[in-house]
Amino acid sequence: MNHYPVEARVTPLVTIRRERMLPVAGDVLVRVGEMVGPADVVARCQLPGSLRVIDASRALRVPRQRTERYLLKSAGDTVQANEMIAAPRGLFGRLRRNCRSPVNDQVLDVRDGVILIASAGTSYELAAHLKGQVTNIMPSRGVVISAAGALIQGFWGTGGEAEGVLKLIVDNPQKPLRARSVDVSCQGTIVVGGRILDEATLDQAVEAKVRGMIVGSVDAALIPALRALPFPVVVTEGFGPLPMSETVFGLLQSNMGREAMMNAETSTRWGARRPEVLIPLRADDSTPEDSRQPRSLRVGDLVRVLRAPYLGGFGTVVDLPELPQTLESGSRVPVVLVKLADAEQPVAIPVVNVELVR
Repeated sequence: MNHYPVEARVTPLVTIRRERMLPVAGDVLVRVGEMVGPADVVARCQLPGSLRVIDASRALRVPRQRTERYLLKSAGDTVQANEMIAAPRGLFGRLRRNCRSPVNDQVLDVRDGVILIASAGTSYELAAHLKGQVTNIMPSRGVVISAAGALIQGFWGTGGEAEGVLKLIVDNPQKPLRARSVDVSCQGTIVVGGRILDEATLDQAVEAKVRGMIVGSVDAALIPALRALPFPVVVTEGFGPLPMSETVFGLLQSNMGREAMMNAETSTRWGARRPEVLIPLRADDSTPEDSRQPRSLRVGDLVRVLRAPYLGGFGTVVDLPELPQTLESGSRVPVVLVKLADAEQPVAIPVVNVELVR
């Protein structure tokens, strides 16, 4: 029987390809074969402005058919924030009731006592985010960038993208980040720790102006505080008192001091996406490609356990029994025999409770 589990990538060297797409059609600024850095602008577009609806009739408390005589602006006129756009004639009338523009924009239309104010569009620049080579271009929409390096896909993340130098401020994956450990030396870096325990650590990280955080786990109660941070956070294992896995911690530790790129975007619905960390490294002839094609479990595969009592544990598949087995709970389900790193004997784990790491 073939089993197709969810997959995560935790690998010391792989070649990946990532799309960088504009939100609307625009101009691509690079060519195929060009080398780019994380901050290089690869495409640019003009985002449409917003539309403000100002009810001058209600603001002046006059009938709609009489509002036109009180208007001070016409279609096409520019307005400044807090500038008067409608008011009764005469100084004393203006002191009693008036209607002001809330923004610096342009009057688009005036009709039936309603003033439409359109803001100018804003320019949007798309950065490469990765250090690599442009391998494909989608005209007017974006590019594909290839880069080689260590890749870590996490469990959950928030806060968008960031680049910075990796800084481990703990000496083992069990140790949590403490506020006293996040000091001025962390400014502009991506800090790494086993867990986040409290908001004091997050406040100190904001004060220290870190670029991002990578941790094994967080308390679910901290999610609102994490989402309010001005930098991204990637959680590699999950929620609760979980240490960072030895495999992930070892990979980060071996690359301490190197530049890393974080993308904390997480999606569990259509087009599911995991947060990830990429550490650029030099490729060689044997560097494997990052294959997105799902495949079945095989003996010898590295897997991570997703449920208690072995939650977060890494191990190697040693057998794939053909028939379902009865567990201690009494349920009879397909299982996989896994030799965990800290166990002497293989353990039977439901297939749905493991993810393939490759």
